[in-house]
Amino acid sequence: MVKTYRFIALLGDGRERYSDEELDAEWPTEPVVIDAFGFSDVYRYSGFVFLNEDWYTKYSRNWQISTARIDQVLVDLVKYSVKDCSSENLAKIKAYLQSPPEWPEEALAIWKGFYDPDLKRI
Repeated sequence: MVKTYRFIALLGDGRERYSDEELDAEWPTEPVVIDAFGFSDVYRYSGFVFLNEDWYTKYSRNWQISTARIDQVLVDLVKYSVKDCSSENLAKIKAYLQSPPEWPEEALAIWKGFYDPDLKRI
């Protein structure tokens, strides 16, 4: 059997809280951590995991003032997604970007909703 890798983007801190077995349940996968410095255009992601509820704090210190930096991270996720990707989290991200909230407090509630502690929706 030939294994084809499906790259999963991991966002936020807390990778150590998830076992490789939990990620392997999404087989075939190859997790790639998206750090505060951004994305690698080498990868096209087919799944997205938000590692904790406050994942957005890793990417912007000023999210209370402006959502621009987090919005750019989310735009990049869409940009680097595999064509015809069926990720539930990608659908949430696209819905957020199509109709972004007016206030950071409203955006915060949506961002927190991207986190799935059971890793069941990638």
